[in-house]
Amino acid sequence: MRAGACPCGAVRYSIEGRVRDVVVCHCDACVEATGGPWAASAAYRCDLVIEGEAAIAWERAHISESEASRGRCSTCEAVVFWDAPGRETVSFAAGTLADGPAPEVAAFIWVPPEQREGLRGTGLPVEAAGLPDSISVRWRD
Repeated sequence: MRAGACPCGAVRYSIEGRVRDVVVCHCDACVEATGGPWAASAAYRCDLVIEGEAAIAWERAHISESEASRGRCSTCEAVVFWDAPGRETVSFAAGTLADGPAPEVAAFIWVPPEQREGLRGTGLPVEAAGLPDSISVRWRD
């Protein structure tokens, strides 16, 4: 089992299953919501248990192809979750995982043109839009 929490601990979660490697989103909405690119891992919805749900302020992502919402801690204001209706996974801020090995960065998405060249040196996919189906992101126990 993996566990995590927002910086102040008011929002906590546990994951009974596998965790997806990190996809770093550079979209305008993530940058606006978090102050920079958002490094997100994910868990299957059925494996995720959220504690302190009353401390989560859900806000609709004003720019989202999938009508997603962000779950922000109402105390420390950290964005902890990103949830799109109909998906079998829920994304969470990778830096909030408290135990186990850190997931590895797998790709960068929605990267503006002026930032792409600098990220290409990582050897990881750098995408102008969302993650294409042709790129597989690893899931880890």
